Amino acid sequence: MSRLHQHIKVEKRGDVCCVRLCQNRLDEPMIYELSDELRALVEDGVCRKMALSLGPDSLECMYSIFLAKLIALQRILREHRGELVLCDVRPDVRDIFAACGLEEMFHFVPDYDAAVAHWTM
Repeated sequence: MSRLHQHIKVEKRGDVCCVRLCQNRLDEPMIYELSDELRALVEDGVCRKMALSLGPDSLECMYSIFLAKLIALQRILREHRGELVLCDVRPDVRDIFAACGLEEMFHFVPDYDAAVAHWTM
């Protein structure tokens, strides 16, 4: 995990990568860069269990692009026999997932501790 990241902070808890966004306001180019950083964690073999925090503050971004990138990340993780869990998702952000019919596609937990517990059950 020696790679420097511009848009994420990564903390390892055992074999779980706890990933936090560095900023909650993302424009379109930043979303693409963020996506590249997350994908690299998976493709470089660093992460197979990813707990991605979307909080604690509400996200300000182009949700259509952001959601598409999350779906792609989830697919890449599954191709590498991994899994994505979303945590710290505020109700207003969760409502966006529901409005887009995507709430059932993702696993939501309250925080990193719950994410780590998800994989130790």
